[in-house]
Amino acid sequence: MANEIHIDYEPNSNLYAIIRNGSGDVWYIAGQTFEAWGSDGHDADDYDIPLTDKDGNRYTGDFDSSISAGRYSIQVFLRAADTPSGDDIFLGGRTIIWTGSRELTADKLLANRAIQNKVTGAIDYYDDDGQTVILTHTPADGESAIERTPS
Repeated sequence: MANEIHIDYEPNSNLYAIIRNGSGDVWYIAGQTFEAWGSDGHDADDYDIPLTDKDGNRYTGDFDSSISAGRYSIQVFLRAADTPSGDDIFLGGRTIIWTGSRELTADKLLANRAIQNKVTGAIDYYDDDGQTVILTHTPADGESAIERTPS
């Protein structure tokens, strides 16, 4: 997939994004791992994902497909100098639920195929191709509640 990172901003600007996990660690692109900001002398230039100006005040970038499935934060910055810096201006951010290959959205779950296994009760939600499971939801009935555990 592509262009999961997007923001509207003034044309001809130098924007970049960074990705953080739930612990606040930042995605270190060259090492293909999350780490605390500044580990091993790394700085913003080691974490930045350049955004492309698509005209009409729209900038896009790709979420790294090497990142495993989960919930992540995307932060977008305005680069003030030749290289990204910890002093750059924060423009905005958002949360993304990543399946390991694309963003999971409510419309994707509602518009695509879902199949429930009548023996286990597990519900598999499928991607656009109708073959790739993007989420499994397993309800469990109790005396006073129904519990749902996504995986």
